[in-house]
Amino acid sequence: MSMRIATLLTAAVVAWLGTTVLASTVTYDYDRTANFSKFRTYSWVRGNPVKDELNHQRIMSAIDAQLAMRGFTRASTGQSPDVLVAYHAAFDQSVQVNVFGSGGWGPYGFGGSRMGSARADRITVGSLVVDMVDASMNRIVWRGTASQGLDPGASAEKKDKNITKAVEKMFKNYPPKR
Repeated sequence: MSMRIATLLTAAVVAWLGTTVLASTVTYDYDRTANFSKFRTYSWVRGNPVKDELNHQRIMSAIDAQLAMRGFTRASTGQSPDVLVAYHAAFDQSVQVNVFGSGGWGPYGFGGSRMGSARADRITVGSLVVDMVDASMNRIVWRGTASQGLDPGASAEKKDKNITKAVEKMFKNYPPKR
């Protein structure tokens, strides 16, 4: 393997590692005693929404779409819903370290001198939590969480895509498989 190929492979691996830090992380938890088959209607309740009205609408629309795909309908005025749905959004600053380097000699770039540099960048990490509460018992029966690095300069289309994708991943775990 030539030095050029070893250097390109090293750069590719470092680039891949840098992007996985920004990949979304999705988890969920649920009440193992809940009967999820009885939940068919829902109403929104206030959680900790984002301050930006456009992103607030994107999040609610993405959650509404996922609930509809799972057979839910929004409870009409005066109707008691089966579940109450709330979302909570939070943002935090994190540091992402990007390492750039060039390999030495040898079949895998080992040996010789290694040169490199590192750069630390501040990134914003957004977390979205969706709670579903059994309205008759007033207790959480399902919670989905998604975290992802955010690009403040993203276009409206990119924001739509990122929010929709995160909510889709989250709701792949609803109803939970027992």
